Amino acid sequence: MLPGRTFGRIYWSTYPDPLGYGKSASRFSDPRRRVAANRFGVLYLGDSLKVCFLETVLRDRREGLFDDLPIAEVELTPRRYAEITTTAELRLIDLRGDNAVRMGVPTDVVRAQRQNLARRWSVAFHEHSSRPDGIIYPSRLNGATNLAIYDHSIAKLQPKRILALLGAPGLAQVLEDFRIGLA
Repeated sequence: MLPGRTFGRIYWSTYPDPLGYGKSASRFSDPRRRVAANRFGVLYLGDSLKVCFLETVLRDRREGLFDDLPIAEVELTPRRYAEITTTAELRLIDLRGDNAVRMGVPTDVVRAQRQNLARRWSVAFHEHSSRPDGIIYPSRLNGATNLAIYDHSIAKLQPKRILALLGAPGLAQVLEDFRIGLA
């Protein structure tokens, strides 16, 4: 991926760095039983506010729900939305479209609700001699593009703009699209 592309990220305002990351269990995190210093970290980005909201706030909460979904405003208040730009070329494992099938990567790596298999594949990608910067993959929730950037490549990213999530342009439309009412 060429430099100059902008992606988004929703994160808790208690963490001041929009490029910060943890090493807790997530789709492409390091599952090995090691001390945190010996595991790799992953920073997740989405190509729109909508997919960022789906991945970090809504997730599977609408499953089986036909009515509007109330979400307490206090749940969104402590969150930030950052626009993050790529500043250098990123070498990404592309799991979109037919690519995963061509590479022999099981569809559950990007599509399953359970993430154990994805974590094992992520270790293989991370440890590969080509040293990829991360993974580009479709969201299992709406098919939009997500990035999982390995910690050794976060220096290739730069925060462009940081906003309170409640003030992010387009949030009202996202809430309307998903029939979410602020309570």
